[in-house]
Amino acid sequence: MADIVAALADRGLFAGLRGDLAHRVLAKAELETLDNGAVLFRQGEAGDCLYLVVSGMLGVSVDIGAGPVSMAVLGPNQMVGEIAVFADQPRSATVTALDDCRLMRLDRDEVHAIIADTPEIGRALITDLGLRLTRVNKPLAFLSTAAQMLRQSQSDGSILKVLHERSGEMGAFENSFLEMMEELQAKQTQRQQLEMAARIQQSLLPRSLPLAAGDRFSIAATMRPAHAVGGDLYDYFRIGDRYLALLVADVSGKGVPASLFMVMFRSVLRGVAQPGLPPELVMQRVNAILAEDNEACMFVTAFLAILDLETGALACCNAGHNPPYRLGSEAGTVAPLPSDGGPAVGILDHYAYKGSQLRLEPGEGLFLYTDGITEAFAEDRAMFGEERLEALLAQLSDRSPQALVDATVAAVDDFAAGVEQSDDITCLVLRFLP
Repeated sequence: MADIVAALADRGLFAGLRGDLAHRVLAKAELETLDNGAVLFRQGEAGDCLYLVVSGMLGVSVDIGAGPVSMAVLGPNQMVGEIAVFADQPRSATVTALDDCRLMRLDRDEVHAIIADTPEIGRALITDLGLRLTRVNKPLAFLSTAAQMLRQSQSDGSILKVLHERSGEMGAFENSFLEMMEELQAKQTQRQQLEMAARIQQSLLPRSLPLAAGDRFSIAATMRPAHAVGGDLYDYFRIGDRYLALLVADVSGKGVPASLFMVMFRSVLRGVAQPGLPPELVMQRVNAILAEDNEACMFVTAFLAILDLETGALACCNAGHNPPYRLGSEAGTVAPLPSDGGPAVGILDHYAYKGSQLRLEPGEGLFLYTDGITEAFAEDRAMFGEERLEALLAQLSDRSPQALVDATVAAVDDFAAGVEQSDDITCLVLRFLP
């Protein structure tokens, strides 16, 4: 014991004390041993003593609720447990032996008595704490910056470069810090990929449709994804010179997988749609192609209509989608279209879809949409719903397609009043002109 006291008295915490102060303090301590892997004390326990490491290494970890986080490794001449002694607080961390250790233990009463009798000891303890806080402040600032970037999904390139260059200053935090950096870089790559996917998806939506002489229609549409990329789609394209195809669809799921399946659906449908082929046969052939190797078990609800631009005759097929609305030429006239065409595309092989026919009179129109409109939520969890949508369409059914699209989206946003959008919002309006 005397040899240990003599060895410690001139090193670490006690090196600056004059005369025999270090010897007097250490003489009051008790020598303890701690086997490799044993726990010295646990986070949250009451503490009434501090320890000075004589030999061996101690690991300090803090449990943040998601598991322990390594905070420090302490070696000979370093102190642990002083916060519980001075502040009369529960242990702020768990300390575990990383190999066989010998420790000097000083009880709270002894520590307080020593400090009262010898202020120099108190100053030495405060100096030691200050040095340790100085070593921790910069790593905590780095960790706080990285955590904020993770929380906000930001990955500023210049900040990442600085943080990587300074990672060597992180001490015991370095492994955790570098893991955070790797996650930040992964998020940066993922965000760039999502942004590219979003641009590709938006580029697939029709921007405009060149009008031919004598064309008697006006059309407008919008698709606002809930996330970076969505699973909704609208499309319109000519089939030959006489016919116009109208499509609104909604893929199961969200994000990139839904977006990829939607691209497949659109490509196959455009390839299948030919002059003279009714919508139900188009849907049947698309379904056969997509259902054949659909290992992901994804599906898409869709409404397809083909309009005869000369006569206004409209052939439709609804594959498990929300029924669109027929808009009258005057305000107040709104009616849902048939919705019994068949199930969503991609579920059943070789299903025989059913079609329906009607004729649009001059001035009448169509409103196609996805359930992101009717299932938009307000703060009290109420849904926008079909009744509210029908009332809005009845009030505005004589508006131009673009005005009706804008009014619908604005009504949904007003209803949600800032509540985060939970699903993609899509609608398409066509007016058959006199």
